[in-house]
Amino acid sequence: CLLTMPRALFVAATKQHIGKTTTAVGIVAGLKERFKNVGYIKPVGQQHVAVESKDGVQIRVDKDVRLFKEFFDLTHCDYGDMSPLIIPSGYTKQFLDGEVKKGQQIESIVQAFQRVEAVSDFVVIEGTGHCGVGGIVEMDNARVAALLGVDMVLVCNAGIGSSFDELELNRLLCEKHGVNIKGVILNRVQEDKMEETKRYFEKALSRWKGCQLIGCIPYNSYLHAPAMIDYEKLFRRKICAGQKDRMRHFDKRMLMATSMSRFVNLLQMEEHRN
Repeated sequence: CLLTMPRALFVAATKQHIGKTTTAVGIVAGLKERFKNVGYIKPVGQQHVAVESKDGVQIRVDKDVRLFKEFFDLTHCDYGDMSPLIIPSGYTKQFLDGEVKKGQQIESIVQAFQRVEAVSDFVVIEGTGHCGVGGIVEMDNARVAALLGVDMVLVCNAGIGSSFDELELNRLLCEKHGVNIKGVILNRVQEDKMEETKRYFEKALSRWKGCQLIGCIPYNSYLHAPAMIDYEKLFRRKICAGQKDRMRHFDKRMLMATSMSRFVNLLQMEEHRN
């Protein structure tokens, strides 16, 4: 564990696919309005992409690292430091067989974080999935947060009962490793239930000393609707026509497996004209 409390925050979630990365984007955007150099690091990554390091060498980093570095133009941070540990296929077996040492992992993560922190006014650390992800190689989110000596913010889905139950499971793991949960962010809150959800969740969180409801992100049907570029990525193909509408969102979708004439006839129906 680091000797002094760094100017950093660990963003984790209660489970996968609930908006942790999107929330982290918002946090970094807000911090960049207050600090000149905001750093970002994802200590443990799974899905990775190839990028070019500052030395011109091609390396693999977590896919979210490329997103943050390019979108926010984080030129002061090196790709290698932003993604110090990648867990590709076969890595777990190598760890269990003793080919990868726990000490090596700790050294890579701590030194990378220290380098990012040294050139940043504030650092956002993004976890992978829920707090227990990475436990098989003894590098779960709670353990990493404890290793770096930083407070944590948990992102969870909207709701009261089930959401708090998920939070409790993650809180217990953080408590085991001595990690302080600074606050909670609720995502996808229905606007007509916003005030009620805030009121009752604040009551529920009052039993956790020092933890507060930081905010509620409203559900947005526009963001929920996929764009054509999402389908390009899903099917790994480029659309044949309508390239100017690649970023357009559609609230109605239809998968066709029929003749072209039948498809054209369907498009001419009233409910499909828009």
